[in-house]
Amino acid sequence: MRALTKPIANLPWYDFPELERHTDALWTGIARHMSAHGLQAPAQIQRDGEYDAQWRQPELLFSQACGYDVLHDHAAFLRVVATPRYRAAGCAGANYRSAIVVREKHRADSLSDLRGSTVVVNDPTSHSGTNALRALVAPLSRNGHFFKKVKVSGAHTESLSMLASQQADVASIDLVVWALCQRVRPRALEGLRMLTQTETAPAPPFVTSRSLSEEMLLRLRTALLAAMADPVLKGAREELLLEGVEVLPDSIYGSLEDFESVALAHNYFELPAPRLSPLNRPGK
Repeated sequence: MRALTKPIANLPWYDFPELERHTDALWTGIARHMSAHGLQAPAQIQRDGEYDAQWRQPELLFSQACGYDVLHDHAAFLRVVATPRYRAAGCAGANYRSAIVVREKHRADSLSDLRGSTVVVNDPTSHSGTNALRALVAPLSRNGHFFKKVKVSGAHTESLSMLASQQADVASIDLVVWALCQRVRPRALEGLRMLTQTETAPAPPFVTSRSLSEEMLLRLRTALLAAMADPVLKGAREELLLEGVEVLPDSIYGSLEDFESVALAHNYFELPAPRLSPLNRPGK
């Protein structure tokens, strides 16, 4: 078994500053179980540096990524360890979804009422913020357009801020983020409401480097499952809305392409999507 030199661990997805102590407690427990299963784990997760750059390092031991990342942009570097189950309204088993959010005073009663509005997405390659929304909007588009303007915020929490400050009219927000805001940052949701929700998709997976051997991957999964059942970590898991994990086939994240196919079928490329630009369409 080849050991990693200076293994890297990070948990960037739902690491709110208000929740850092619970994230740290969860990681301490996971690392303890990794050690018990013969894995060398860092004592602390890394919060400095670019996590997507760390994903490309062979020393990556543990992280969390968007399903889009393991399907496309970082497919050559990341391997799924397990898919989390979240205790948030709208999530079911190892699936999650997004809320289509507008201001409380917005006139919209349905998605079609948002035609000609300004949308903000957290990232062009985010499933929850872009891909899931694109599948809802594509059938309503006309000549490839639905929104007046598209903005990029960089994070779901920033998208919420832009809605509240009237810099945008609508956003697609990960329901885990929404539920965590309700718990620790309720003011971020003041004056906002859910209009509708997207279809479900596999939740953002826990991942490791593809350089990890099969033996180490098995040990990693066993340690993670043990941590999810550890009563000592119950409080941290509850604060992070984490119910457990499921080991699913890697192919499960291929279902995210079903959302893309809706955009392709309707010739809709307005929302940013490098893989779905007109030049990348099948037959081009």
